[in-house]
Amino acid sequence: MQQYKKDFIELLVKAEALKFGEFTLKSGRVAPYFMNAGNFYTGELLNGLAKAYAEAFLDYEMECDVIFGPAYKGIPLAATVTNELFAKFQKNVAYCFNRKEVKDHGEAGLLVGAPLNSETKVLLIDDVITAGTAIRETMDILKASGNPQISGVLISFDRMEKNNEGVGAIKAVESDFGIKVYSIVNIDDVVEVLYNKEVDGKIYIDDEKMDLIRKYRDKYGD
Repeated sequence: MQQYKKDFIELLVKAEALKFGEFTLKSGRVAPYFMNAGNFYTGELLNGLAKAYAEAFLDYEMECDVIFGPAYKGIPLAATVTNELFAKFQKNVAYCFNRKEVKDHGEAGLLVGAPLNSETKVLLIDDVITAGTAIRETMDILKASGNPQISGVLISFDRMEKNNEGVGAIKAVESDFGIKVYSIVNIDDVVEVLYNKEVDGKIYIDDEKMDLIRKYRDKYGD
């Protein structure tokens, strides 16, 4: 496993962005882990998050003109990752995001940032994909806003589980839109790094939590 992945997993738990316990998801499932990128709210943490996305961007040899961040969590991701790519790696791309409501005055419209057209190569960036609903909504927005070429999707954490229709959530997005979904890390990576191993003197996944993870994945895993 690449070092940036290991560093990112440790950052996830230190920031309490990835927690282990009992969490009721929007789908109604009771999961033994939960990811919330909103916990990266300091300059230090946000910089570490942007660095991980930028490292993954380069590791997967991605190419795009614009990084698009869906509102709301995708907005700081798009801006900070774009900045990190240029500041650290001299990779100059633009960013764009959508408003939740169309603005009809000033710089009117639904999108903010780089203009999009049918020749623009766009990378979507987000925190996680659970059911794929947000990605589908974003695809509709982009189709109506210049209809750019989608080069892929980059997320921070792949839960590696099926949606409510029994299909892998990420596989469904890839199949429906003909694009590739990449993740910085997935649940297998997390288990490899954290199971019965200390991070700053703390074990985040012990035998009890690992048993809950196995049972959950036996039921919902892809």
